[in-house]
Amino acid sequence: MGTPMVENLLKGSVDVTVYNRSFDKTLPLVEKGAKNTKNVEEIFEQNDIIFFMISNYSVALEVLNENVLSKIKGKKIVNMSTISPTESKAVGKLVIENNGKYIEAPVSGSVGAATAGVLLILVGGNEADTKDLYSIFDILGSKTYYFGELGKATGAKLVLNSLLGIFGEAYSEVLLLAQNFGIDTETIVNAISDSRMSSALFQEKKDMFTNREYPAAFMLKHMTKDLKLSNEEIENRKLSLPLIEDTTRNYSDALEQGYGEQDMAAIFEILSKKNN
Repeated sequence: MGTPMVENLLKGSVDVTVYNRSFDKTLPLVEKGAKNTKNVEEIFEQNDIIFFMISNYSVALEVLNENVLSKIKGKKIVNMSTISPTESKAVGKLVIENNGKYIEAPVSGSVGAATAGVLLILVGGNEADTKDLYSIFDILGSKTYYFGELGKATGAKLVLNSLLGIFGEAYSEVLLLAQNFGIDTETIVNAISDSRMSSALFQEKKDMFTNREYPAAFMLKHMTKDLKLSNEEIENRKLSLPLIEDTTRNYSDALEQGYGEQDMAAIFEILSKKNN
């Protein structure tokens, strides 16, 4: 996700310095006009606004080491990664205690949306700290929503991705039901596509379901990670939300069966195996 986002910032004439723990991954961006560094501390020394697009909470803590924390006074940390509300509040507390400013701004959308600059950007934190970020958000996305205090925007991201996972499972289940009825897959896919039960998601995934090939737009391993974050929050709040809980189990099974690098629509395959 980070690469197409940086590419759009460069196209928008934004001065960008990039850091990646795998340094070679920054080289294609340098060819397109970005600066890079092997030293994460330099990012914080030389820039007033630092964006995170990282895989999980533990990486955020790894980046925010003691040397970095000593350099964040007055700096603005914008975390665009998907982590849980509990985790985001913990990162925010760490940044604020060291006199930095912390904004959560997770994004909703696939790599295709990132490339096209039409992500949805979900913002939380001190509203005054977000004002100078909207020109950046406008380059990266089609809409920006401000949700309020820390934890609410990351919560909104888990809401959206929980629904995404449920939709993926729901479409897979009804297609398996159709298969059991002896209905041709392509025919029922077209019928759903033309019905009120279609969606932008179904339009994106329908060829995957028909061909049973899953080139990744949103990897199943990332879908599973986000559902597990939702489940942790559900457990912490002592809620009973069986659709999310059952969906998480099935995606976790698919991950264990080796579908992690394929698109989330590969959930169809694990459900198919369970019904053979």
